[in-house]
Amino acid sequence: MEKKSSGFDEIEKMLQEVGSKIETLIQKGTKATGEASEEIEKKIKDLHLNKEKLEKEFKDKKSKFEDKYQNKSSSAKPFLDDSISHFKQGVKSLVHAINEMLK
Repeated sequence: MEKKSSGFDEIEKMLQEVGSKIETLIQKGTKATGEASEEIEKKIKDLHLNKEKLEKEFKDKKSKFEDKYQNKSSSAKPFLDDSISHFKQGVKSLVHAINEMLK
């Protein structure tokens, strides 16, 4: 169960990083003017909504997982490791996309 907790902690850390990047975009977006400002604000709003959806989905899945983990930990472990890996990659891709927008 220790490994599972560290995996969730890592994902939560990535989500916090996404939130931080969005805040940076918001600060940069307030300096923009005209049409660029409107476009930046729209993209920031979309990113913020996506982040909130990710956080909600993460919390829901974490809760469901913990319930199931208690009941079927040995048979679920290989599938869990694969799922966590895919989720981490998705979050990393989102962080990379935000970094590209900040350049």
